[in-house]
Amino acid sequence: MFLTGPAAMFAMLLTYPDEGPSPRPWVMPLVFFSLPLLFASLALRLALPVLKSAPQPSKDRSSAAVALCIAGLMFALALGPALDAIGLFG
Repeated sequence: MFLTGPAAMFAMLLTYPDEGPSPRPWVMPLVFFSLPLLFASLALRLALPVLKSAPQPSKDRSSAAVALCIAGLMFALALGPALDAIGLFG
């Protein structure tokens, strides 16, 4: 998020007009969460096979579970502003 923050601010600067609402309010959340969601989807892709194949009391299994929790949190954090930007909440 530290890498995509400045790019998201620049995208917001380019898409929001001086007066009135933006015609494209979804651009800033898309740019802001692009890299974190990419890494979260990769974590999802790598963690699911580990959870299926690793034995029950192993560090690999607990690391995969933590990665899935963090990925789920990232998806939830990205989904809220995106749905708010398209007008679902208000």
